[in-house]
Amino acid sequence: MWDDSDITTNMENLPVSKSSKGKLILADLYSRENCINGKYTLCQIEGLSDLEKSRHDDIFYLETLKVRADTADKIIEEAKSRGMDVNDRNVLLELGKQINAFGQPIHRSNAIITAISVSLQLIIFCGIVSGIWGLVFKQSFLTFFFYGNALGLLLSFFVAPVISHQRTEKRKGDIVFGVSALFIPPIIWIGITGIIALVIRLIFFR
Repeated sequence: MWDDSDITTNMENLPVSKSSKGKLILADLYSRENCINGKYTLCQIEGLSDLEKSRHDDIFYLETLKVRADTADKIIEEAKSRGMDVNDRNVLLELGKQINAFGQPIHRSNAIITAISVSLQLIIFCGIVSGIWGLVFKQSFLTFFFYGNALGLLLSFFVAPVISHQRTEKRKGDIVFGVSALFIPPIIWIGITGIIALVIRLIFFR
């Protein structure tokens, strides 16, 4: 559990050369009652149970933890108002499961890497499918491949910013799944149709 000396020590250890905004967010988190009395730790809340590992210059991540702390405080207070013993370890573990169900907090770099990965997939898939249709029309595969790349890049301009701003693993996964379900099946079917058309052209229209 945290006590006043723990908070003081952690605040004193914050590097003074980094962002003051991050230090203010950490100060807010460390000063919360449920951090001081150890409930964040007992609930095993992802991100809040090990605040000492948080970098105060990672503002995106700290802002996510602040939202998580607001949610945790609300859920714990509601449980207390319903007569639940919020000092009982088993009760706190169950509350922690509810809080963690909102998704594991992620760093901005994690979201950005995923956004780049999804964008590259769209660019490559669109390029390959477009290249196949280039062959169908007896054109250069590479020329049509680059046309497809341009289309994939255009799609990524809409997709990447949305993914890169997600703050939890669950939300990021939901967005990636939605993007894949929306774009990948049509691209694959267009590619399959192109392959069929290419085979027919090679057999019957040489």
